Amino acid sequence: MDAQVSMVLAAMSAAMLALLPLALRRRAAQPEGRDSAWRDRLPLPLAVVRPWIRWYASSVDASLTAVQREVIQSRLNAAGAAYLIAPAELIVLRRLAFVLGAMLAAYVVLVLKVDDPMYVAATAALAPFAWLYPDIWLRDSTGKRQRRFEKEFPFFLDVLVLGMRAGLTFTASVEQSLAALGDGPVKEEFSRYLRETRSGVTRRAALDRLAARVALAAVTNFTASVMQAEETGGSLGDVLADQARQRRQERFLRAEKLANQAPVKMLFPLIALLFPVTFIIIGFPIVIQLREAGAWEMFP
Repeated sequence: MDAQVSMVLAAMSAAMLALLPLALRRRAAQPEGRDSAWRDRLPLPLAVVRPWIRWYASSVDASLTAVQREVIQSRLNAAGAAYLIAPAELIVLRRLAFVLGAMLAAYVVLVLKVDDPMYVAATAALAPFAWLYPDIWLRDSTGKRQRRFEKEFPFFLDVLVLGMRAGLTFTASVEQSLAALGDGPVKEEFSRYLRETRSGVTRRAALDRLAARVALAAVTNFTASVMQAEETGGSLGDVLADQARQRRQERFLRAEKLANQAPVKMLFPLIALLFPVTFIIIGFPIVIQLREAGAWEMFP
């Protein structure tokens, strides 16, 4: 039985290795420069399996509908991974992770002879967890990126207001504000906004795309206020000043909310960790004194 399982696993590994030359040949036949010019630097594990992913994604992409592609692309934009992978490649990553999880579960159960029900159940959950892991990573990346955006956005608006009051145009103020910022999601998104406007996209369309990519209420209010000021002829500097003041207030309220939640979050560690240790330290000398006084003889 062990020999048969080993042969099956070896055959699956050999099949994956046999597909590598075909994937490399397909990769060499396609214009690599045009495909990789827009990409960010891929992580090492993803770069290793990149030929398989690209070869398989070419067929998966044809089966995606426009709605599915748009939904996945919006999630990639919100996570800041739009320049990392394509929507079809995310689906391929799910399937590849599921296959690897299933192979690992089969190896643990069949080769290592794990027969404990609890360990078998945990091993059986490897494949579904591997299937969901790309989506979990995408959701966590989106949350981290949005929190960092909310933290940096008020400072960006403050510098933007200073530039507007100094007599600069909106575009020049955005450029000066980005020069004062460090690397982060705010700089990435507004740099992309500048690239789009310079390539001929209207300011309204570029702002709409910016709000759709970030998917934050603060950015949506900002873009709506800027476009409304342009349409009605209002003072853009006053509108941006109001936006900056509102974003600072929201940041202070968020910090106050987190500070109020800290005692509640500390309650469980105190009850689960600190109180038992305190009771042991206090009660141990009492138990020793009762034992030396012969208190146990009172209970036959």
